[in-house]
Amino acid sequence: MKVYYNEALKGGFRGALLAAAITGTSYFVFAKRSPTFRSLPLPAKAFAGVVITVPCIFISAERAALAYERTQWSGVGQKEIERKLERQSEKWGKMTQMEKAKNWASIHKYSLISAAWVGSLGLAFGIVARNPYQSTAQKIVQARMWAQGLTVGLLVGGALLAGASSNPPDEFSKVKEGDHSWRDILELDEHLTQEERAQLHGKADPKKLKEIHEAALKRKAAAGKP
Repeated sequence: MKVYYNEALKGGFRGALLAAAITGTSYFVFAKRSPTFRSLPLPAKAFAGVVITVPCIFISAERAALAYERTQWSGVGQKEIERKLERQSEKWGKMTQMEKAKNWASIHKYSLISAAWVGSLGLAFGIVARNPYQSTAQKIVQARMWAQGLTVGLLVGGALLAGASSNPPDEFSKVKEGDHSWRDILELDEHLTQEERAQLHGKADPKKLKEIHEAALKRKAAAGKP
């Protein structure tokens, strides 16, 4: 577990470095070319940096942790992952372009929401900053009000994406009844007999499947395998 958290911390650190590169470059560019940016108070500039830094850290940390978790699978578990990837690849190939777009958006919805939120804040301030009759403080307040409205819209969009991903599966995502990962993993065990494999494809109750699993474990222990 400690290694898992260390990998997540490393990912977060890489995200922080990326955010530092983005914010540092942006700061020097805007400070040189934008009088409006130079007139902003320090808290407003710091807030812009936080808006970029926080999503970068969390997204990078999450991806690093998931990548480490995948490397820990081996043996039967790894075979099951490979089977799932094959099924997903086959399903993806049968999808239309619209279905692919919806699927991609549902998987990456949090990254999309974070990016859209950052973009909405920048857009809101860019629109408000053009008003020559407002002071800098008034522009910041106005941009914040715009951002609040855009944030509500993003939350609604996120809810719609979540609802789309929880819709009943279509013909491309249907799986056979009773097809569970634990049953697939058990089926890959090389210590099962032909009779036991046949029972897995039937409508065996959980108690029977548990007995099959325990019998396979005993044969594995007798063979001296971990």
